Amino acid sequence: MIDINSLLAGFHLNATIFHRSLLCNTWSTDTSGSGLASFHLVSQGQAYLYCDDINALELTAGDLVVFPHDAPHIISSSDNEKTAASIDSFIAYPMAHGSSDQTGLICGYFDFCEDKSHPLICQLPACMVIHKHQQQGALAGIVQSLIEESKLGILANEVILSRLSEVFFLNLIRKLSLDEQTSIGLFKALQDPKMNKVLHAINTDLAHPWTVNIMAEIGGYSRASFASYFKAYLELTPLEYLTRLRLSQAQKQLRAGDSVYKTALDVGYQTDVSFAKAFKRYFGYGPGSSRKSNTLA
Repeated sequence: MIDINSLLAGFHLNATIFHRSLLCNTWSTDTSGSGLASFHLVSQGQAYLYCDDINALELTAGDLVVFPHDAPHIISSSDNEKTAASIDSFIAYPMAHGSSDQTGLICGYFDFCEDKSHPLICQLPACMVIHKHQQQGALAGIVQSLIEESKLGILANEVILSRLSEVFFLNLIRKLSLDEQTSIGLFKALQDPKMNKVLHAINTDLAHPWTVNIMAEIGGYSRASFASYFKAYLELTPLEYLTRLRLSQAQKQLRAGDSVYKTALDVGYQTDVSFAKAFKRYFGYGPGSSRKSNTLA
């Protein structure tokens, strides 16, 4: 059986903290437009969130907001949407100084690298709000550590901040996967013993000559019912899902320095020619470009 921990084992994630300060007076911020996922953590005070149908949702110390798909949003000191939208600047002070009546805000980006199109990421909602009282165990401890490290000001270590951010995201995903009422299809699939068995088989042997019939047989489905259930869970056909996993893994191997031919065989293509065509169709450029960019880096 596959669980969320084994699914995340090969997941590529890089986090960067780009803002941490105390804000005073009236202020607003919208960090969308980078093409990257972003998050905001309120370290003290309060703020209001605006995003899609969320209007002036109050955020307090310890509350966390994640935007997996770079959704437009506003986080502001104002509980009035028009006022919040009209403010285009703010005054910020270092977190190591200031008074308790100011709002502390820690902001960062997530780069999912080759896993940006992974079904897990694609199915996450546009805006995820995790209030402090919803954070338990490791997640609560990591978020608090992130706040405490940020409060060190110039003594704070950027590498530690980045790693804490990456770990809190992985813990958050694990927490969401355990929710029996989840609306995320991949998590529903992992909770279904028959579909879980299929996903485990695929993920542990990408190079296998998979067909829909073979996948259905592993799960004990008829071909038609398997295809239907799979599409309902993953929003992809079984072969589309397989292709995404194969090519994402291929990108990782190429950037690690593997040859095109070796990579093609490792992820289930019989020739480097067929692999190159599939790779270019998916990424928009050939596999050789990935190896060149890695060499230049």
